[in-house]
Amino acid sequence: MNYIKREIEGELLRWLESREILAIRGPRQSGKTTTLTKLKDALIGGGVDEHRIHYVNFEDDIIRLKFEENPKEFVQFYLTNQKHYFMLDEVQYVKDIGKKLKLIFDSFYNVKLIITGSSSFDLTNLGSYLVGRVLFFNLYPFNFLEFLRAKGEKYEKLCRELKIDLFEKINLKKSVFLEDLNKLLHEYLTFGAYPRIILESDIENKKELLKNLFITYIEKDIVGLYGIKHRENVVKLLKTAAYASGNSINYETLRINSGLNYNEVRNILPLLEDSFVIFVVRPFYKNLMNELRKNPKIYFVDYGVRNYLLDRFDNLSFGELYENFVHNELKRSYNVRYWRTTAKTEVDFVVEHRDEVIPIEVKIKPKITRAYRSFIQHYKPKIGLIPNLNVADRAKINGCDVLKVPFVYL
Repeated sequence: MNYIKREIEGELLRWLESREILAIRGPRQSGKTTTLTKLKDALIGGGVDEHRIHYVNFEDDIIRLKFEENPKEFVQFYLTNQKHYFMLDEVQYVKDIGKKLKLIFDSFYNVKLIITGSSSFDLTNLGSYLVGRVLFFNLYPFNFLEFLRAKGEKYEKLCRELKIDLFEKINLKKSVFLEDLNKLLHEYLTFGAYPRIILESDIENKKELLKNLFITYIEKDIVGLYGIKHRENVVKLLKTAAYASGNSINYETLRINSGLNYNEVRNILPLLEDSFVIFVVRPFYKNLMNELRKNPKIYFVDYGVRNYLLDRFDNLSFGELYENFVHNELKRSYNVRYWRTTAKTEVDFVVEHRDEVIPIEVKIKPKITRAYRSFIQHYKPKIGLIPNLNVADRAKINGCDVLKVPFVYL
């Protein structure tokens, strides 16, 4: 099967010879193990002897138990006088992994550690042990550029030329191939962005792969985190979240539909975010009296998983999926929130960057709403964004440069 280069590779290669531990976080089957293989190839291509590169998979219980019992002896067993590289896959299975990695890092100066994990919570906890010793990288399913790379170099090249940077001078371009890109966007939003599913050409096989991917997630992560007794309830919770995607969370609805109690819902949602199934988007507020400070919104990390939960791959309503797409593309680079007042005035997203804010309203056909104008009036942003299907244009509202950009430009 063809390998599609990931955007994260360049970032990882920059730090491959540094002292810090490289921690790659991401959902199951997003390509973490394949990325380790590519890093190994890069090391060998750079002159590192293969015998100095050690891949360790902690899903193997025998290997994990050896490592847990004596991590120093485990590493020492492989060492010579030269520098060695240890690629530790799925470290969330190891007890007290933070303490053990700190011990190795502080004990061996000729060891480079590269680790992966499918739980953000577990890997983030490393920070308390590894302050100044670890660099984190998130590997999600394919972004749209990576998806286009799988479809053909010409599509990726075109999309790169059209893409905008929100905080740089923006020159909006138009293309006669926009419709082609939008057709590919529909495929991307229908079956999602997991590498194995993108590289599969048969539609029925794509659906079966999504089913197996979800079952694997259920068995490995949900049962592991919450126990078998909550399995069915958590699936119901995810299905309810899929129906409510893009809307402000109603905890009571989630509670009733899932069969969980209120506290269980409040506790499990962040864990679903930590295991890379959903994104929880919190409100943007400055005015404590008039703007909401709770009730986040939910979006899915992968569109195919959302559609699988809804059992819907045909005749999709793309409005919600476009909004999910805009969030996910922005999330890779920016802190994203949404704005809603107690008077129910709402803007889909607000991006914060340094001291600037950008209001973003997702529309199939671009329209400047009263709520959008209200945000501009209150916060006086320099730039506003209205992602839409086909229009590339700009307008001035109260000194704000409002950009109407096709979704594929993000």
